[in-house]
Amino acid sequence: MMKYIPCLLISLIIGSQLFYGLALLLDPECGKRQFQLRIVDGVNAELNSTPWMVFLHNYLQFLCGGSLITREFVLTAAHCVMPIPKNLTARLGEYDWRREIDCKSEHTHTCAPKYEEYMVSRIYTHASYRSAGAYDIALLKLHKPVEYTDAIRPICLVTHNYDNQWYSIVNSAKEFNVTGWGATKTVPVSHILQTARLTQIDRGVCHDQHRFSVDHTHICAGNSNSFPCIGDSGSPLGMEVQLNGRNVYAQVGLVSRGDKSCNGVTVFTNILSFTEWITNTISYDGKYMS
Repeated sequence: MMKYIPCLLISLIIGSQLFYGLALLLDPECGKRQFQLRIVDGVNAELNSTPWMVFLHNYLQFLCGGSLITREFVLTAAHCVMPIPKNLTARLGEYDWRREIDCKSEHTHTCAPKYEEYMVSRIYTHASYRSAGAYDIALLKLHKPVEYTDAIRPICLVTHNYDNQWYSIVNSAKEFNVTGWGATKTVPVSHILQTARLTQIDRGVCHDQHRFSVDHTHICAGNSNSFPCIGDSGSPLGMEVQLNGRNVYAQVGLVSRGDKSCNGVTVFTNILSFTEWITNTISYDGKYMS
């Protein structure tokens, strides 16, 4: 058994995972982005600031958001893919869906490469999923592995935490970031990727507002001005953290359910409650294909 030496950073690659101190990350190349950092009353995200964002569409009709977590898998909400779409496509490297090439402004030559399209070849929803109230999580297998670039890169997922440090960090976090193309005050689908900071709220508030069970498998967040809306489903809730000396952007939840009027707190699927399901499902897919 490896011993942990205080003040000494120890990293070990296990398969496709990076063991970084006490945090086991699903993909060792996660959380990197070129720039640092309608969601209602959100702001335009910086170009290439969230290279893990996935624009899910069916015959060019926008369905939901998602996050790239490995070279072959996208994480989203189960209700986004139930019933199963016939031609579900994951667009990576998207920012403004009205344009093929996205630039920082019309007067600059700082542009991102054209987006890339991947067909979804297999859909895994949680076996206990019945509605958005619980187990609202799904994994999408892409038809071929993704090549990482500055504009396309996975978000970090902490898949194991030996001393509950990660749980404590997330439970005590005051704010999270959410990003998506959902409805704004003026349009049903935002053409430019939006981002907003949300305050973590006691789960009891979500329970009282939405009238369904809210427990440790959920995260409750929102504020008086900014909150996810229709179309933001499946989009990642994340936070910037330092895990044993490394600054990473990690996903902690995904948009699951909110008020239909897009006003008030939102319920997110708590990723920390489903990391075992995520890793087991990815492992099962590998055995299924072999």
